[in-house]
Amino acid sequence: MAIGRIYRRKFGVLIIALGGLFSSGMGYAQRINFSTWTGSDDITITPVMASPTLNFNQKQSNISANSPAVTINLSDMQTVAYRIEAPEGFDLTVEVDAPTFLSLGGTGTDPATQIPFRVGIAYSNLLAGDEMTAKAGAVQLPLGFYNVTFPVNRRMAGTPGPPPTPISGDYVRPKATAWFFIHGELGPIGPVNAGQYLGDITINVYFTSNE
Repeated sequence: MAIGRIYRRKFGVLIIALGGLFSSGMGYAQRINFSTWTGSDDITITPVMASPTLNFNQKQSNISANSPAVTINLSDMQTVAYRIEAPEGFDLTVEVDAPTFLSLGGTGTDPATQIPFRVGIAYSNLLAGDEMTAKAGAVQLPLGFYNVTFPVNRRMAGTPGPPPTPISGDYVRPKATAWFFIHGELGPIGPVNAGQYLGDITINVYFTSNE
């Protein structure tokens, strides 16, 4: 019996710069800016928002020291959504490298200069046509999970279909669109110093074929 060849191809990296400005009075402004890089014409990543940001201050306008955690849930408007278009019949693997704290100036190492952060991820591969539909059918991982593998188009139950047609000549492999969501939790916020709290998130995306 022939054994199928499995390959993994890295195609892109998303760099997410996390930033927060904490004031000594009532008020905390926090935002996460997203940038994308794509190294393959086979897969495209498109943010729903033109300039995607994950902003905890939009979820709770006033946040102060010694306050409870602020959570952006999958269903919240502040969640950042991406459409991923990729060859149908392939699996996507998403690996997230995220900090467990935002630190003061990006270098803080003691409790007075760090705020706990936990990233949340979810995906939808039901061929949803819009963000709300995709969220309703999304598979959500618990906060703190960083890796997930899923087919671009969720396969129906039963015997797996034939492997994807190998690329040759002018053949163009059909594509499908999956959705990927970023949300998370900031805090609990302790007696931290005022200033800007920073961190970075790197997301690596691969596709895998069992040809």
